Amino acid sequence: MGNQSSNKAADCRSIQTLSLWLLSLKNNSTPLIQSPVMYVKLILWILLFICVQKVSLLDYEYEEDIYDDQPLNCSTRESIKGGHVTYSQGGLEGSVLTYHCSLGQYPFPVSQRVCSADGEWSTMRLVSGRLVSQATCKDILCPAQLQLDHGDFWPREQWLRVGETQNFSCQEGFTLYGSAQRNCTVSGGWTGTTPVCDNHADDCDDPRIPPGAQRSAGRFYRGEKVTYWCQAGLDLLGSAERVCMSNREWSGSTPRCQGPNTFDSPSDVAEAMAGSLAGIMDVVSPESKRQNKNNNFGRSFRVAEGSRMNVYILLDTSGSITKEAFDKSREATIALITKLDSYEVQLKFHVLSFASEAVDIVDITESQISGSIDDVIWNLMEFNYSIHGRKTGTNLYAALHRVNELISFFKENSATNHFNETQNIIIIETDGYSNMGTKPQIALARIRNMLGYFDTSQDHTDETMLDVYVFGIGEQLKKDQLNALASKKRDEQHVFILKNYETLGEVFNSIISDKSVTMCGVAQEDISDKEATVYNKPWHVTVPTFCSGSIVSQNWVLTAAHCFARASTDKISQQVQIKHGEGMVVSTKVIVHPMYNIRALQHRNVSEFYDYDVALVHVNKSIPLSWKARPICLPCTVPASRAMKKLNATCQQHREELLSHKETPAFFIHKNSGRKQTHIHTHSQRPICVENARQILKDPTNVTLDEFVTDRFLCSGGSSGYRDAITCKGDSGGSLFLRKRNRYFQVGVVTWGITDVCSPAQTMYSSDRPPPDARDFHIDLFKIMPWLKQHLGEDIQFLPDII
Repeated sequence: MGNQSSNKAADCRSIQTLSLWLLSLKNNSTPLIQSPVMYVKLILWILLFICVQKVSLLDYEYEEDIYDDQPLNCSTRESIKGGHVTYSQGGLEGSVLTYHCSLGQYPFPVSQRVCSADGEWSTMRLVSGRLVSQATCKDILCPAQLQLDHGDFWPREQWLRVGETQNFSCQEGFTLYGSAQRNCTVSGGWTGTTPVCDNHADDCDDPRIPPGAQRSAGRFYRGEKVTYWCQAGLDLLGSAERVCMSNREWSGSTPRCQGPNTFDSPSDVAEAMAGSLAGIMDVVSPESKRQNKNNNFGRSFRVAEGSRMNVYILLDTSGSITKEAFDKSREATIALITKLDSYEVQLKFHVLSFASEAVDIVDITESQISGSIDDVIWNLMEFNYSIHGRKTGTNLYAALHRVNELISFFKENSATNHFNETQNIIIIETDGYSNMGTKPQIALARIRNMLGYFDTSQDHTDETMLDVYVFGIGEQLKKDQLNALASKKRDEQHVFILKNYETLGEVFNSIISDKSVTMCGVAQEDISDKEATVYNKPWHVTVPTFCSGSIVSQNWVLTAAHCFARASTDKISQQVQIKHGEGMVVSTKVIVHPMYNIRALQHRNVSEFYDYDVALVHVNKSIPLSWKARPICLPCTVPASRAMKKLNATCQQHREELLSHKETPAFFIHKNSGRKQTHIHTHSQRPICVENARQILKDPTNVTLDEFVTDRFLCSGGSSGYRDAITCKGDSGGSLFLRKRNRYFQVGVVTWGITDVCSPAQTMYSSDRPPPDARDFHIDLFKIMPWLKQHLGEDIQFLPDII
């Protein structure tokens, strides 16, 4: 447009020049030619006028083009009846409008809208497709119990309001199982458990009827089938049909009816997810399995130690996903990947983005990248959200087809790729439904066929090498389609409906901390409740005489010897109380290291000497393992090797892995304020750290610093560039530990320090603000491994190079 304007202006200048020349002829022309000249002049003036008008018009049009390129803002005067509105970025393009309602209500028909480039908020539609112009706050309702065979319930309503209750009773000869009364909650769900009236007269127990559902009539004999359906306005999740099988169990997953504006709670989703994922590793100890062989511990993935798992993560990046939502989806996915990486199984990841087409983010066939947690996360962080351009449809078939291609690739060379020993996990994260391409169920059926599974089973329980998890995010979902994709396995749940991507991140951050997991060095992070101090240090215990300790197995606690005596030859109380996260146990014996003797250097004018200051406490009953009480990993053991994913490592390689830096970040547990960070000084940094202990040696003494601080001590504190915390009295016996691959490893026992920064007389300093010369010393576990193996070898498998 600019070049056209310049050319037209040049033409006008040429006309002006010609006009001026004709004017110059006026005075010199003869009467014979004067009239023609005047005629030409008139024409030229007319052309000049038109030319100027065109140039002005072109300039105007050019300015208008510039104006058209400016972004249009959306209105910030939107409203919702009964609530209020907030805006993430005002009315700018991409801004998110959020409707808010009071507790017990929800925004209808949507909770959020997005500002488009044309300056309009995204439209609001009903399920029928009809447009809605005004949002409204509506009351949350709970779907009521509609059917209770051989029982009665009151009130008999289809829906109940928040706070209302429904009561249940059974006919004579039938026993009520589940809750006799349930309350409608603000989430649209119910307190308690689904009631059922049963007399156990049939082959299978009554499989129950969830709120909002009805069930076909019939007896529960082997081979008989029951069918469920939900009342209008609800979606059925789980199995709509279940069969009483020969083992007297019901096929499929438990059905539930969910409303359009109700969501699964993060804690319920995390528990259901962990019930499956935790099985990859030590879900229950071998002893527990033998003692409870008839119980159902929640299905594990049936993957043995050292086995392999391929995880396919499918991220929805269609047009309905905003940049903000995708970033939160990415954060949640990274949390999931990090949690899964801490399991003791060889993992490879494939991550793809799908819109109208599927695009690889991490390619599982590139084993060096897909098997490295750091590389997987780096690729995910570097992924360009806008890569799909204008191809913003939702083609879930394309995503699953890509997964099928990859599984086919691995099957072609099955021996090399360990195809028959590899678990396949597909995780779908989407905020909508597939609106283009072939039906995604077709691609999923091909995946099942590729793995040798066909539609001959009554459910997917026998698909031991395949699990499909579906996470539907938000309100605009076709839940029936998502439910059709998820695995249906007995006593499991594979489809989840969450409110937003923040909730998804909350779920993924907590799935590893299932109470049934017994593997060492697992602690729950990201906990907001008041018991968080218990959850993030489940190995920590308290020992009498103001000491601490750590659970190293269900039957043993590791602590400091000076908590019990001043020498191994002293009389030691064999019965002490140990308090842990789940309660208390009593010791049956206390074993102090035979070389421990605080008085060993008194004859050389050193009053206290803490070499070999370590003790083991055997308890009278096994500590019940849960998220509040779990062992920490000890180096040079097989469980630690598995946690590090270094299955054939030596004890020296464990040390190199854990203490590889001159200043290694580490933690200890402070008696009052929980986890504190410090740094362990090794290699060339150790002598500098140890030098601060010279002030303890009083003249006259011939004890050298190396004799006083032997190589069995780790030194911490005083790191340059950091403010290292210092231990206090009461922290003795606790663990000095590190974090690797989201697991925790104890490398030392807190023993003594140069300064008691927590003394009442100490007013200038504290644990977090110690004096510059404050240092702590800890017994180095690597230096006492033979002694630990001697006493713990029956409970913990040590590496073979420990003699």
